[in-house]
Amino acid sequence: MDLRKSLDTFYYSTALCDLRLMNRKLVDENITYNSLLYLEIIFSMNGRCTASKLAELLNVSKPGVTLKINELIKQGLVTKTTDPEDRRKNYLSVNEDAIPKYKIYRHQDNEAIRRITQRYTPEEVDMFCEMLDMISDINFEEINEG
Repeated sequence: MDLRKSLDTFYYSTALCDLRLMNRKLVDENITYNSLLYLEIIFSMNGRCTASKLAELLNVSKPGVTLKINELIKQGLVTKTTDPEDRRKNYLSVNEDAIPKYKIYRHQDNEAIRRITQRYTPEEVDMFCEMLDMISDINFEEINEG
């Protein structure tokens, strides 16, 4: 088993699958791959995402992020909520009604989870989760250094 090849194939197949699903119009045609990236980040931050944090994470200008956020708000995909304690701060969240519109492209993840949990023991699944978390930690270290 070649770990490098398996990891490269995983990243390649994931990106390719996402793009092909989008091209088959399984998601709203107005949702671009870039928009999906923003939605995933906003969703994963559980209501604690700000435009400044997005700009920092993506290493793009705050005005560029603001344009994208305004586009997502106009499409009804994202909502902006003012922090009651600091009115200068706005938190972003994915509109609950919009989640099914953009999450459909992740159906392959659900199938992978189903197959993995059927085939492997809970201990093996825990070990796999540990490995995935290690990869994520390394990626976040790189993000934070950059």
